Amino acid sequence: MAIYLHNFISVGKRYVQVESQPHHITGIFREITNTCENWHQNPLLSVDRVYFQCEEEGTITYYQTTSTDSPGKGIWTYLVYECSENEEKVFRDSSIDTSVKLLQKLLAGQKLLHVATDIYEYLKYKLYESDFIDTHLPSDWDTPTGRKIANLIFEEFKAFHSSSLFAEGIGKQYMKNVINKFIELGREVLDNGGKWQDFELAQYDVLKKIKIDDIANLILEHNDYRLWQAVLPSKSKAVEYAFDAALNLICRLQG
Repeated sequence: MAIYLHNFISVGKRYVQVESQPHHITGIFREITNTCENWHQNPLLSVDRVYFQCEEEGTITYYQTTSTDSPGKGIWTYLVYECSENEEKVFRDSSIDTSVKLLQKLLAGQKLLHVATDIYEYLKYKLYESDFIDTHLPSDWDTPTGRKIANLIFEEFKAFHSSSLFAEGIGKQYMKNVINKFIELGREVLDNGGKWQDFELAQYDVLKKIKIDDIANLILEHNDYRLWQAVLPSKSKAVEYAFDAALNLICRLQG
């Protein structure tokens, strides 16, 4: 049985309402600004309905100005689950704030302030949402040493995302392994009362324990000097390490 949700028809889905997070708000904001045709009017009024889908986390966020199935203007975010037809249902939570005040803040040119729940969220927000969100580190990382270590990890994260080589498959797995291990190392240094220099010195020890042959072979499979030019030199120790491994492999094959 089809259900009508925020002026959209849906079949074979169940919706559980959750709090709208900052990236849901900015996702809706981008959709509104991309859809708005008349900037002489308030974009929040000139666009009747839009949605933003985050497939990675299985959520969908709706913005609407008027509706027959929900009261007034607002933003609603739901976790979405597959279900059999005739079992569709919407589980609402009246305690969740659905106001558009954060959208209005973005429209006024202000950034949203957000304290990341963990270091992973901090890295993603800092890379993808820096135009709209002023992201702060979690409290356990928000120290002079923690901030310095977080910046070093962010340089790694940013370098990885600057090349399609690390976007999928073996490259993406290498990136995930490195970032996870660097975060573990950072946490260990902070817990032991160490300095950011301790973290920097130990990065190479971490890299030596990560399987490198697959990513080195992947770099050679591309066989394109433009890849090397685009990526190197890099502020990322992990990227440099991977390309050094590929260069050593070339030397062995030619030797």
